Amino acid sequence: MIKSILLESPIAEDIGVLTLKLNRQIEVKVPADEARRKVSQFVHTEISTQMRAESPTLVVSEKAFWRVPVHLTFPSFGDVGGVGYLEVDPVTGELNQSQNLIEGLIQNAEDLARRFTSIPKSIGDKLSDFRNSQVHLLD
Repeated sequence: MIKSILLESPIAEDIGVLTLKLNRQIEVKVPADEARRKVSQFVHTEISTQMRAESPTLVVSEKAFWRVPVHLTFPSFGDVGGVGYLEVDPVTGELNQSQNLIEGLIQNAEDLARRFTSIPKSIGDKLSDFRNSQVHLLD
């Protein structure tokens, strides 16, 4: 079930009446839960088991995609906050593995982790391994 749609479009004025005329047909073959599971699996296996995906938002811009927030968790603190998002194509289920998105997740996770404690060795090692790996990421 789609809970929210985010329209990414420049708005001419900050105040006043906003009229939206949306005449788009978007085929959604990949449900929100599947997009969330795909992102959770990716961050668990490729970045850190201390990351998890949250409920996605369907973003409608030139192209539609699921924007799936990623949160960092620690056993002693629980969910400590969002570190970014990944995108999933709602038709093909393909995960956008752009280096910018992934590097942003890693950097934000490191910054957030420092606020709570020194970065646990398991996360630091996993993040370093990921950065040093020869994984070919799509831009």
